[in-house]
Amino acid sequence: MTKTNQAIVVTLIVLISSGCTQRIQDLGDSLKFAYQGYPDVQKSWKEINALPYASLYAQLDNGPQGFMVLAFVEPSQHPSPNLKWLSGDNEMLVTRNGRLVKTVNLTDGNLTATRTDSPDPLSVGLNTITMPHTWSRTIDWQPGNHSGYRADSTFKRGKPQNVSVNGTPVVTTHYTEFVTIPALDTQYTNDYWIANDTGKIIKSYQHLAPGLPAVTLTHLKPYQGGEDD
Repeated sequence: MTKTNQAIVVTLIVLISSGCTQRIQDLGDSLKFAYQGYPDVQKSWKEINALPYASLYAQLDNGPQGFMVLAFVEPSQHPSPNLKWLSGDNEMLVTRNGRLVKTVNLTDGNLTATRTDSPDPLSVGLNTITMPHTWSRTIDWQPGNHSGYRADSTFKRGKPQNVSVNGTPVVTTHYTEFVTIPALDTQYTNDYWIANDTGKIIKSYQHLAPGLPAVTLTHLKPYQGGEDD
């Protein structure tokens, strides 16, 4: 996930803990799998399904698509855990219920914290709530040590769309999140494609923070611990 159009080398560091439902059997204390990605890398379903780990494609702005594997599952103060996706350069994406809540070591800057006292609509299920729906959170980001900025969101339901996931068509409904940062008089939009049959996030396009890149996530093999990864 760098500025240049270089491949994303994904390293999976497996930590076996009581809180993780995806157990790694008979592999010793730790194990590293390195995947050499190329621009717009695409794995076969056979390769994806052969791995016992959750996986996704990630793309930073218009850079190359990279293949990422779930590295850590971390308990949070919320009902759902934080899922940590790690690259070979120790760049990290952290998601919760499919939302990017933190990044680490990205070249152009990082979303350093996301805080909320009310349930994220993504955790409730966009297909189950009345639209339009409003929600607020606070975010921190760098560079600039921006801290405690309120982000107000309004979600609206769009039209059904077919989304190609690794060459497989999936019937989804498109939802748009209109985000406003009142203190900066700044607006941007995030997009989510929700599978009509399961209600899970299949694909998303999310801005990290004002002035930072957007990330496209395409979910492949889901995490089996009860969260939409």
